[in-house]
Amino acid sequence: MHKQFSIAWILILPILFSSSILGQTSFTPNCDPTGNWILFANYDGGNLNIVVDQNIPNLKIGICTYEPVNVTFSGPFVNSVTEVLYAGFNSAQNNNNCSFPITTSSFTGINPAILTVNVAPPVTIISPPNPNYFNIPNGWNNGIICLYSCNVDANQGGCNTVDQVLAYFQNQFGGVLRGLNVQYPCWDSSTNYTVSAQTGNCCGACVPDAVSINQTVCNDQFPYLWNGLTFNGPGTQSVTLTNTSGCDSVVTLDLSVSSNNIGIDVQTACGSFTWIDGNTYTSSTNTPMYTMVAGNSNGCDSTVNLNLTINQASSNTININSCGPYFAANGQTYTESTSFTYTIPNGSGCDSNITVNLTVSAEPIAAFTSTPELIEYGLSEIQMLDQSTGQISTWNWTYTTENGSIQTSALQNPIFNIPNNASGNQIFQLVVSTDQGCTNEITSILNIIEDAAIYIPNSFSPDGDGVNNTFHVAGRNIASSYFELTIYNRWGELIFTSQDPNIGWDGAVADQGIAPVGVYTYQVSYRFTNQDNNQTITGHLNLLR
Repeated sequence: MHKQFSIAWILILPILFSSSILGQTSFTPNCDPTGNWILFANYDGGNLNIVVDQNIPNLKIGICTYEPVNVTFSGPFVNSVTEVLYAGFNSAQNNNNCSFPITTSSFTGINPAILTVNVAPPVTIISPPNPNYFNIPNGWNNGIICLYSCNVDANQGGCNTVDQVLAYFQNQFGGVLRGLNVQYPCWDSSTNYTVSAQTGNCCGACVPDAVSINQTVCNDQFPYLWNGLTFNGPGTQSVTLTNTSGCDSVVTLDLSVSSNNIGIDVQTACGSFTWIDGNTYTSSTNTPMYTMVAGNSNGCDSTVNLNLTINQASSNTININSCGPYFAANGQTYTESTSFTYTIPNGSGCDSNITVNLTVSAEPIAAFTSTPELIEYGLSEIQMLDQSTGQISTWNWTYTTENGSIQTSALQNPIFNIPNNASGNQIFQLVVSTDQGCTNEITSILNIIEDAAIYIPNSFSPDGDGVNNTFHVAGRNIASSYFELTIYNRWGELIFTSQDPNIGWDGAVADQGIAPVGVYTYQVSYRFTNQDNNQTITGHLNLLR
């Protein structure tokens, strides 16, 4: 059987143990603090007190001396010891240099069934580097006598070397060496050697450690040199080095490669774009490349490819005819014909320069009254009187009765026939147009019932001339307690209200002064005295000046 062990952190010695010399080999004691056997070695013997203070499964204890020893076992876990082996002389030469009488080796505190005493067992192990030292004629290599030095090169004074002793006990015990206690003077009876104190103490015997290193290099760094090894590409190689304790350390390098990153920089610009390479590009391209030295996360070069889209600004000219003020996309309001330019984003997000040739035409304002202003029940006809302003070229009238019959006219001041016994809301609408295509419309509602009537005008001119200066509702038999008139501006804001049919709007807004010319919305809620329910009429009116 062949075994291997190492003598010290620095020196590895080949040995062989068997019943005969088979040649040289090496034995490495696997000194592990979690091992299961411990060796006590001495030249002089004496009183050895072993305290088993740890519960170590299958604990085995070896003892080697040249002179007799009295061994006392104690401790809370002494029963966990499964084997005790003594190897050496047992007072056959009547040696006793410890100055107290020990006639022969003794072992107390353990079960005798687990004890084995081997007196000078034969050893035929040759231990380099000086094998002749063990072949001298005094016969020292014929028995495991003792061990008192960890120095494999030193003359042990009649004892075997540490590699021989360890090999013998390893062969007997198997398992793993947990600790080794070696001393030269006598063991003293006042000293307790605890099992826990021996753990990891292996007389300097080296245990080669294994270290794995993961490293990444750039693909342009090959061939890559590391501790005398050459890598021509990714892979794994190992080398034996000496660690800080002077022991062998097998270091394995797992080398991987980080390729030069190639990224795409997608950019969009208007007109031109200056890139990281310092160049300015005025057209779309996907060919420029730039290398950033040590630009990726592993410190390797990164290559960036530019994917550039260049969009251009645009321009356009449009002609616009506006009836009245023109609200342009630039946020400005134009009341006269003019040309102007403004800029907005185009479909590509670049500037779009818009030139507008604007023609502003006057917007007509539709307005009318009637004669008579109130329609009496049973009245047969009514004439509309146009009061519109502006360069009007056409008039389009529509008269709709309560029951849905319709009459139309293109005259400026038409006369409409009122159907027999007509009642309810009579709606009159006027749409006026100019030659420039500008239009405006207005509606008035007259309500006819027996002995009651209501008239809502469609325009008024609060200019102080004493004529049509107030917008108010006229009628007959209107219940004042159920009446309400409200006026709203073009933004839907309430600017006037009245609960009296005799009080109308004079064209002024509280806290704001005179209202501007324009179209306003009215709402009239009323009830005739001979009715049970309110009516509500909503329409538009023109404020003229």
